[in-house]
Amino acid sequence: MKRLLERLQRWLSLGEGSTIERRLFRGLTLTGGLLSILVVVPLNFPQSLPGFVNGSVLAFGVLCLGLFWATFRGHYGMKLLFFLHLANLDLVWFGNGGSQGSIGMFLITAAMYLVIFFKGRTRWVMLGLYLVNGLALLWAERLRPGLVWPFPHPEGRFIDMVTGFTLSSVVCVIILWVVLKEYHQERERLREALAAQEESEARFRSLVVNAPLPIALSNAQGAVTYVNRRFEEVLGYTLEDLPDLEAWWTKAYPDPEVRERVSTRWEEATAQAAVRGIPVPPAEFPVTRKDGGLVYLEIQAALVGEHLLVMFTDVSERRRGEESLRQTQKLESLGVLAGGIAHDFNNLLSAMLGNLNLAQMKLPIGGASGPYLENMEGTIRKAAELTRQMLAYSGKGRFVVEPVDLNRLVAEITHLLAVSISKRVRLEYDLAPGLPPIEGDSAQLQQVVMNLVTNASEAIGETEGVIRIATGLSDFGEREIESVLPGQGLEPGPYVTLRVSDTGCGMEPEVQARIFDPFFSTKGSGRGLGLSAMLGIIRGHRAGLEIHSDPGHGSVFQIHFRASRAKLPDSRGIEMGAHKDRFHGKVLLVDDEADLRFSFGSMLQHLGFQVVAARDGLEALERFQKGEFALVFMDLTMPRMDGQEAFLQMKARDSEVKVILASGYSEGEAIETLHGLRPAGFIQKPFSLQALTRAVERALG
Repeated sequence: MKRLLERLQRWLSLGEGSTIERRLFRGLTLTGGLLSILVVVPLNFPQSLPGFVNGSVLAFGVLCLGLFWATFRGHYGMKLLFFLHLANLDLVWFGNGGSQGSIGMFLITAAMYLVIFFKGRTRWVMLGLYLVNGLALLWAERLRPGLVWPFPHPEGRFIDMVTGFTLSSVVCVIILWVVLKEYHQERERLREALAAQEESEARFRSLVVNAPLPIALSNAQGAVTYVNRRFEEVLGYTLEDLPDLEAWWTKAYPDPEVRERVSTRWEEATAQAAVRGIPVPPAEFPVTRKDGGLVYLEIQAALVGEHLLVMFTDVSERRRGEESLRQTQKLESLGVLAGGIAHDFNNLLSAMLGNLNLAQMKLPIGGASGPYLENMEGTIRKAAELTRQMLAYSGKGRFVVEPVDLNRLVAEITHLLAVSISKRVRLEYDLAPGLPPIEGDSAQLQQVVMNLVTNASEAIGETEGVIRIATGLSDFGEREIESVLPGQGLEPGPYVTLRVSDTGCGMEPEVQARIFDPFFSTKGSGRGLGLSAMLGIIRGHRAGLEIHSDPGHGSVFQIHFRASRAKLPDSRGIEMGAHKDRFHGKVLLVDDEADLRFSFGSMLQHLGFQVVAARDGLEALERFQKGEFALVFMDLTMPRMDGQEAFLQMKARDSEVKVILASGYSEGEAIETLHGLRPAGFIQKPFSLQALTRAVERALG
């Protein structure tokens, strides 16, 4: 029986989401129809009841089945079923013994319809009709007893009562069973829904708590009701630190002017978003962390009911990258400017140095003006060194590795060091005499010294202090290298040491670990590039680095350069009268600057050449076609046709032609577009008569 009822219940089920009223309606219409047709009508025949009784019951059964069928089309005539039930009971009341028959039992099922199918005002109206109908039947029976058809024999009434009780009980049991079944199922569904809701809330809470973005929630009263873990990690504030939005504005923006500007902007954005029903568009704001640091956040928000959900994205790294790109672009622009200035300045220095060397050639050896001219030549060479540094800065130069006297290098920039530091800082020197040379680029090494001294001065600040620059000789064995300079790839042997110490503030270990990171700076105005560039230079020279720093007691930087056995270059001027009439033949001299044509032409004539001059590449090609030249000396940067194009066309006409190219830029920058063809020589401006002589010798073999 239980399995039969369960199958019946499944068959009557309308599927997930159907209401208990619809399930009961379907069950009652089917049950009422089948019982009326298959049970009640056959049982009424032995009782000799009037014919209209069975007719009414049969019609009621057919209509119930019709209502059941209508449910498959989505129609549920609950009021119609109630009135059909009352009408059927009214029709058979008098023909079935009136109040003495079993019809009164079926009125109980009608009362259950009221409880199940109707609610609110409708239920009370239907209940009134139900009571009026029942009282009317009893009143009519009392006034007109003759309307009641009595049972023909006592057994008929007994059968009717038993049948009525059984059928009404079956209907009531079905109703109660379905109700209880639905109640338990509804309670189970509610329990599952609550469990799913709790799981969903826990999942959502976990997502918010562990979200990679900082999240905060505030209510309509301005109270901050929630901040997640990432919010505390990025900003340092806990929920206790931010009881309301006023506390947030005060802590995140200590400056009243900034606070007023940012809060006004934010309130306008949230108000517009609320009016338009859209999320608050993202905007970037600087925010002060709990530790006082500044972080840039992209803040966006959305209204969720009466709450404001705010999400933060840390864009500090992106802004640093953008700032780095801007700095790089500035450096590139400055580099282009520096390269152009250096190139033009090299042309001026070339004329000056060439004329100076020619003047030196005309003087007798030991003349009184000789030292002055040598001093002038040294100044020009320093200016040329400056232009080489400018070209290197612009990316169009090259560094020259040669034997360097570290003591002389430091001595040459003492004045520059003095003007680069605070006036309250004193420079002291302790340069050990007789040091061997080191292999390196003078400009780069001077930059290392400058960076170390500048950083030392900034560490001292505005207080009085001392910066000490010392040099010395060290001899490192394998054990010393492993203990003092581990992991730097140095080999045992003698090293020349540069030591820069200061009496500044020193460094904490965490700061010392990051001083060579690009763009890391403890100074608000610093770019964080000086020490990073210095480390690259040190590694490029295969030198070792030691750092000792104690907070409050200053820092010591020691750089160890491998000692070299090479001889230092001779810094003396050229020998008077040397190189004269050393060569012969014609030289095609090509340069757009008249003073350079005069200077270079005079130098070439001094070497013994006959000089034919041209102002640009086109004029040079005309001269080249008309004569035979032992050598072509040509500038690269010229109007109309530059030296590169002229060189390629000359090579196309005579593959054996000897060409020396000259430029204010370095060789690699100058000849990179020559399609693999190499000139017989290259010389970088400015150059001396000695350098020109060596270039000609190499070109002519």
